[in-house]
Amino acid sequence: MMKKLWIISLILLGVAGCSEEFKVSTYHVDDDQQEIETLTKVFKDNQNLSEAAAVFFDHQLVVSVQVQQMSKFKKEKIRKSIEKKVKSAFPDHDVYVSSDLKITWELKKIIDEQPTTDELKKDLKKVKALAKEET
Repeated sequence: MMKKLWIISLILLGVAGCSEEFKVSTYHVDDDQQEIETLTKVFKDNQNLSEAAAVFFDHQLVVSVQVQQMSKFKKEKIRKSIEKKVKSAFPDHDVYVSSDLKITWELKKIIDEQPTTDELKKDLKKVKALAKEET
């Protein structure tokens, strides 16, 4: 009886842990819905993502992705795959893709604040500087 209860508990925990809903946060200075939808489709095609944030500005696209818990060991491979897909979807943009959590935090902060173009330029420089740091 105890063994069955233990197995059922593990199954329920596994199902609950895998049922995360995918979240996409974007900010486009020009509010181009077609570009946002194209990017969202690229994210939705990948089942390993749990969260994504992106900022479009002056032909730059900075993207941060977070992978699901069960895919953490393949994080770099997933990031490279997403980067390749995003670059092919946006060939006229300077694309940067990261799977670093601190980049996600910074992009979410930008998305929430929706800064002016001058502030956004400074914020994106800060994000790219953070990306170069090694933790």
